[in-house]
Amino acid sequence: MKWRILLGVGVLVAAGLIWAWNAGSEIIAGYSAKMLCSCVFVAERSEESCLAEDLGAYREYFTHRVDTEFRWVELFALGFRAARAEPVAPVGEGGGCTLQ
Repeated sequence: MKWRILLGVGVLVAAGLIWAWNAGSEIIAGYSAKMLCSCVFVAERSEESCLAEDLGAYREYFTHRVDTEFRWVELFALGFRAARAEPVAPVGEGGGCTLQ
């Protein structure tokens, strides 16, 4: 009987950890993609400057790609969650970036 209780608790703990990992990766991916897009395409700063000054605390949790020709940022957080951000209006017309 004890092993069933321990197994049940173990399953619940594992499910909670998986849920937390998934939720955390989604938040990191979305936030970082939007911030990097805004920094590069709206504020017109260099990618290196944005990563170092604005996203340095999160840098170890994601990999990214910035396409300056087609103007988008794609970010992969915690190994598997992806987010993509693009500018919604030309710079100077009050535009910003949005998640796709």
